[in-house]
Amino acid sequence: MSFEQDFLEVLGFIKQHGSPQDTVFAAARFSSQLETVSTYSSISKTPDIPFQWAVLHQDELDQIHPHFLLSIPKTMLPVFANSTYVVFCSKPHAAALPETHPHLQSLRESIEWIEARQGISAKLPKLLLRSAIASLKRQKNSLSPKIKSFQALSKTLIGEIREEYLGQLFPLKPTILNLMVNDVCNSRCQMCLIWKNKKDREFSSSDLSQILNEELFSNLQYVGVSGGEPTLRSDLPELFEVICAKQPKILGTGIITNGIIEETVKSRVLKSAEICKANHVPFNVMISLDGIGEVHDTVRGRINNFKSTLSLLQFFKQETDIPVSFGCTITRSNAPYVDELLDYVKDAGFYGRFRIAEFIDRLYNSDQSEFIRSFDEKTAYHLALFFFRLEHDYEQDPIFKKTYRNIRGMLAEKKPRQIGCQYQTRGAVLTARGDLLYCSPKSPILGNALEQPASSIYFSNVSKRRDVIKNHCDNCIHDYHQPITVRERLADQREARRREKYECASLLQAVKHVAKPQPTAIEVSALKSKSVLIVGWYGTETVGDKAILWSVIQQLKARSQPPQEIYLASLYPFISRWTVQEMQLGNISIVETYSKEFESACNHVDEVVVGGGPLMDIEPLNHILYAFSRVATRRAIARVEGCGVGPLKSPLYTQVVSEIFRLSEHISLRDTPSVRRCQTEFGRNDAVEISDPAVNYVLNAKSQLSRIEPSSEVAQKPRISCFLREWTPEYLADLSLADYETTKPVFEHQLARLVSQAASLCGASEVGLFPMHTFQVGWDDRCFNRRFSRLMMDSATEASELSPFSLEVERMPVSPAEILQHMQQSTFNICMRFHSVLFAETLGVPYVAIDYTSGGKIAAFLGSRSKLDRLISLQEIASGHWETRLRSLFR
Repeated sequence: MSFEQDFLEVLGFIKQHGSPQDTVFAAARFSSQLETVSTYSSISKTPDIPFQWAVLHQDELDQIHPHFLLSIPKTMLPVFANSTYVVFCSKPHAAALPETHPHLQSLRESIEWIEARQGISAKLPKLLLRSAIASLKRQKNSLSPKIKSFQALSKTLIGEIREEYLGQLFPLKPTILNLMVNDVCNSRCQMCLIWKNKKDREFSSSDLSQILNEELFSNLQYVGVSGGEPTLRSDLPELFEVICAKQPKILGTGIITNGIIEETVKSRVLKSAEICKANHVPFNVMISLDGIGEVHDTVRGRINNFKSTLSLLQFFKQETDIPVSFGCTITRSNAPYVDELLDYVKDAGFYGRFRIAEFIDRLYNSDQSEFIRSFDEKTAYHLALFFFRLEHDYEQDPIFKKTYRNIRGMLAEKKPRQIGCQYQTRGAVLTARGDLLYCSPKSPILGNALEQPASSIYFSNVSKRRDVIKNHCDNCIHDYHQPITVRERLADQREARRREKYECASLLQAVKHVAKPQPTAIEVSALKSKSVLIVGWYGTETVGDKAILWSVIQQLKARSQPPQEIYLASLYPFISRWTVQEMQLGNISIVETYSKEFESACNHVDEVVVGGGPLMDIEPLNHILYAFSRVATRRAIARVEGCGVGPLKSPLYTQVVSEIFRLSEHISLRDTPSVRRCQTEFGRNDAVEISDPAVNYVLNAKSQLSRIEPSSEVAQKPRISCFLREWTPEYLADLSLADYETTKPVFEHQLARLVSQAASLCGASEVGLFPMHTFQVGWDDRCFNRRFSRLMMDSATEASELSPFSLEVERMPVSPAEILQHMQQSTFNICMRFHSVLFAETLGVPYVAIDYTSGGKIAAFLGSRSKLDRLISLQEIASGHWETRLRSLFR
């Protein structure tokens, strides 16, 4: 379920069970939908009013005053929860959630960490920390809950230090074992060559019993059974009998299978699960799934493997109580299709993990560089976007979120591995021959546990493990996981406290004391700033934002004395690094928004520019206000270039925008309504209207595109290109949330009919759906396009009188230059994203504009160009009153 669906669920629940006058404590985004909302940043230690509802965002707890946060579970009942929010209620007769609800338990764990942090200062010196821990141990029976929580935290920290720093000098016994029960396979995977092996020596169940009962494995907690393909062993259940009989008893076990021989897999997994259940040992099964249909079969080298895998996933999920998941290994072949797979498994309700194929010695795949980690830069960026999506819109476990974040860093930012690995200190691998290794990827064979004592082998070769850590671990992208460490939690909490100063409500109090002289007219092109910081929504940029950034930077460079340093503040730097490379922007220094480097830039640059984008109801307005307040204290220049205003309804964010304008030396806005509002509401009569900065980019690119002749094949094929987006709740206009939820599917169905009709009117043989935005934050257009493509095909099937056409859905990120080229080579363009309308109009190509802003920025732009005849409103489409308007454009 997506964040947006979670948001809508909470809104629906409160509206159903509450009343309009109920007071609500919630994140800022609820302000536009509920009338009596107090936001996280607006509440001090003791609220002035009691609340009937408190909505806690699982990832934003550090924005809430700790004293008030800790009081909520004590004074209110938890009544609703999903993966993003937990809702508390103080109304009489409210029905409480069960104590075992997983999302409620997750929230309580987070609150416990915050409570521990409040109880003990994180700044306690190390020597005092040791002394405090010793004292706490002596006073264990009289400790307060806060101190007990801190004691547990300290104990965990000491354990982590023991494991990470001392584990190589004083080795620990393994707690996890990768048990490779055979070295043969009936698959022909691109990323593994085990299938080329002939059956060789395999330990028997008695051999395995002998090994596992050796002293080395006396602390073993989990055994993962793999291969090869483990279900090829007819004695597989007997091996699980040995695992379950091991003393001391293990805490869990599981198996991974390719699912090729469906009935054999089903039979042997069920028997193994029954043995584990009888011995009270938790058991799980993971089935390989690398794509949908032919994509999976291609990666696995077996026809109909997808069919058997899907059947097994459904069987174990629906007809057994065995926890089942899938495992996806990403190679060059299936990398473009991973988003479709994620859509598919989310709709089907399957859970699984995604990993990048790695060179692993135990898989004999050192020669498979054609498929393993062989991504070009664009594909690596595409995968980074995908792993961000996994982290924020699929995975719930913080451990695996951390793994995905690490993979993203290695792919997109060429970072070394940022997470540890239990196989560095706590893991071991045992092959079917009895060979013992430290890990699968790069560990040499240490010795044979059937021929020598396993303890002797394991502990006498620690220097080899140190060599692996030194020479290979930094470059290993394999998905070995590491729990969230105490230091990471404390570092996150320290960073959250540091960022408290960025809360809009806090900043508004601070900037009241920042004096600003009456603005005087300045000639922007004549400025001589040596260093400039560009702020805005960068790090989430759309194709249009990229065009704006290009224009802003070109204007800076065109000055008679161009700046020597240009900084770009980015919410997600890996996005902006790709933008700088893609747009060939040159030497731009990217600093992460809210970081110490960002603050340093704010404190020394000569000029800060808000480079395009809307000033709207959104909390990240805070970093703009922060930057403007810092330069104002130094009499440096702050200016707004080519922005729009709105949607802007929240009193809090309206006041923030007012302060941004007050602190600005120069304000240029991209449309007449924004200028009018700035002048009348915010008192800046000197605000001027300019063209959206993206226009300059299109005009520059247009001259180059005119010199590119389309291929004869392209020129001969009539085609339609669509640049659509999700219709999201911030553009409800006058609709209620209930009306929006009812209208949205009707609008999308009618939009599919409109596209099909347009294709018929111009005789198009091809229809393309192209994304103007490809990032999870801000609504990835590719997600909408994949879903919309199914509506398109249904629409084409329903309207049998329409000309048939092929449908292309772009899977990869698309540059501004590529968008313009698609537009130029199309017979007709259907535009919905604002900058797609601007691109098409400036480029001078045939198009229709879908106005989802209800007379906002799209209508303002087309009105300024006297092109409102090309506009069809969302309401006209939803009501079915679009056909006459569309036909008029083809006359």
